[in-house]
Amino acid sequence: MDPVTQAAMGGVMGELVLGRKLGWRAIALGCLFGTLPDLDVFFLPFAEQAQQLRIHRGFSHSILAMVSFAFIFCKPLSLVWRKQGVTIARAWWFVFLAWSTHVMVDVFTSYGTQVFGPFSDTMVATSNLFIIDPFFTLPMVIGLVLVCSRHPGSPERQRIMRRALLISSLYVAFSFTMKLWATNRMKAKMIEELPEAEFISATPTPFNTLLWRGLIETEDAYWVTYWSPFDDRDSKLEFLPKNRDLLKVFQGEELYETLDWFAQGHWVARKLEDGKRVLVAVRFGEMRDLEEKEICPRFQWHLYFDEAGMMRAPRYAKQVDAKPMLGLLFQRMWGRQDRWEEMKEF
Repeated sequence: MDPVTQAAMGGVMGELVLGRKLGWRAIALGCLFGTLPDLDVFFLPFAEQAQQLRIHRGFSHSILAMVSFAFIFCKPLSLVWRKQGVTIARAWWFVFLAWSTHVMVDVFTSYGTQVFGPFSDTMVATSNLFIIDPFFTLPMVIGLVLVCSRHPGSPERQRIMRRALLISSLYVAFSFTMKLWATNRMKAKMIEELPEAEFISATPTPFNTLLWRGLIETEDAYWVTYWSPFDDRDSKLEFLPKNRDLLKVFQGEELYETLDWFAQGHWVARKLEDGKRVLVAVRFGEMRDLEEKEICPRFQWHLYFDEAGMMRAPRYAKQVDAKPMLGLLFQRMWGRQDRWEEMKEF
């Protein structure tokens, strides 16, 4: 998820585990350790393009890393703060919880995390929260602000943190409930209209857990639909033919296989008007350009061979004005479907 959420989650763990020992310094340490797993991005400039996609949310987000780094940092932390009564065991739990909650909330998103790395590169994702969700983050941020205004020894600090964590946890439970509801409704529509299809996923749209995107697969195409509890009619099914023969020439290339892995096998190919061939990862959502009235995929790559015969795949994206798009998203969230569904499919 976003850095604010990761830091806030780490700060909450810092206060709950070390707050009585270190006061505000526990929150600062928690914010630091809550963001450390994302330092893998500093290795990206030194890696090949295929490796870049695999590095982020790779080993640093694995169970092995959480346990290992907890053992690495626990003794130095206990030595620095031993006068404040921080034991090795307490320091271990602090690092483990700050690190593992970072990974946990990343798993909540649709991007996925290599939890079992380096033994498996499977991306684990429950897809119940968007990468930025203020309803999940704000209770913890507000709780941290309130805690910082209290005396370090005040028992009220722990109560505030527990309540903030409880509210965010209840919102996570709500998101899973909404996901189950959305999945059941969209599967029922699929069985009625596409009886031979397979339901792939239900994922939340940006900044909310009311509007959900469903991805359905048939032999030669994908279908995308949306559902909100405020809909008064079934949503349109958007047809996305696979057209994978367009990219057949790239099969066997490491970069091609990596893109297929990143998309978890769920992608379509397109040939643009200028002749460019692009791979579109359809398991992620799309943006909507209100001016051109067209759907713009968030993750797509332009595939080609350079003069030396090396495969290249730079990200290919169209700039979309976010403000009107968010306004349209808000309308669709509350069941207003007409403008949402008048967009041209990509």
